[in-house]
Amino acid sequence: MSEDAGPAQALRQLLLVARRELAVRVRGTAFRVSTIILLIVTAAGIAIPVKLIGGPQHFTVAVTAHAPPAMAAAVRADAKAAGLQVKVVSAADRAAAARLVEQGSASAAVAAGGEIIWKAAPSSTLSPVLNAAVQQAIITQRAARLGLSAGATARLLAPVRVPVTQLHRQSQRTARTIIAEVGMILLYMALAVYGGYVLTGIVEEKSSRVVEVLLSRLPPSSLLGGKIAGIGLAGLIQFLAVAATAAVTLLVTRPSGLPPGTYAAIPMLVAWFVLGFAFYSLLYGSLGSLASRTEDAQAAAGPVIAVLMIIYLLAFVAVANPGAGWVTIVSMLPPSAPMIMPLRIALVTVPAWQLALAVVLMLGGIYGLFRAGARLYQNAVLHSGARLRLREAWRGEPARPQPAQR
Repeated sequence: MSEDAGPAQALRQLLLVARRELAVRVRGTAFRVSTIILLIVTAAGIAIPVKLIGGPQHFTVAVTAHAPPAMAAAVRADAKAAGLQVKVVSAADRAAAARLVEQGSASAAVAAGGEIIWKAAPSSTLSPVLNAAVQQAIITQRAARLGLSAGATARLLAPVRVPVTQLHRQSQRTARTIIAEVGMILLYMALAVYGGYVLTGIVEEKSSRVVEVLLSRLPPSSLLGGKIAGIGLAGLIQFLAVAATAAVTLLVTRPSGLPPGTYAAIPMLVAWFVLGFAFYSLLYGSLGSLASRTEDAQAAAGPVIAVLMIIYLLAFVAVANPGAGWVTIVSMLPPSAPMIMPLRIALVTVPAWQLALAVVLMLGGIYGLFRAGARLYQNAVLHSGARLRLREAWRGEPARPQPAQR
């Protein structure tokens, strides 16, 4: 196939290779089994801790006719403020309320005088809500007896905002920090795993001579781009499945204490996975074409693996001080942006121009790597024997013969 094919023809060829690569990956048993395992682990990893710690709990509270006025309204309001789902039912008297609690139809009951009835030990989750509701209802009743209007009572009971100043900020592992770290770890694993698929796929085709047949019909750029796109789509399908499973599990379990923006972070991670995979898979694919045997693949991609590991370690350092100047810089550079920028977004407010600049630099880096990678791939993919050096592949020089071993 001539290299002077038009852009439309080159795109069709690239899509043809991508579709073939995607079909091979998705239909494989390893892909299906690993996807099922990942989905189960993701759902269990969220649901089990929520169940053990005590996620969203549903309570039923019985309120007697002789309880303080507005008791039911106070329970509902305080439960909503605490993030609990509480259903309030009526009971004729204390005996009826006690029967509901004894039978398990009600978690607790409130009787005359604000008495709270439990079957056994008070619930650590519901007890503070009921105590607050009883106090509010009784104070409201007393205020009415003193002639205070409802508005005056509400102003009297309104919480006081106390200003707090920290002279020295103490580093602490908040829920937002934990979510940022988990997202960063998932991105690192995804980039390393799917980048490795590109690396081994190219080396296997080269060592089996399949690439010679493919290059007789396709230009190197379409073959490289299609392989990366196909494996990337397979990885994206798996990554999306995991992200969707995490989102659905969070919506069902509704764990308390999630910081705002948790659900919005999921599509952000997917977007940075796409950009990061495109960048690193081009590096993996270009350097992988230098090796002629599977045994040499890891050595050829050693620089990429080292860079990815260094950025991964830097990300943990950045968690402690996400507002540092060096963190801001590395979060916008192509090699480190896929992991550092989502971390910053989860922890601090990132200006829109910095986010836009990071995306533009990533797209520019991807384009530059594609052009350079296509050249390396074209010069190196048909080479057999000793592993090519990067300089030799760039110049299209033959590999230097290795000394014979005795």
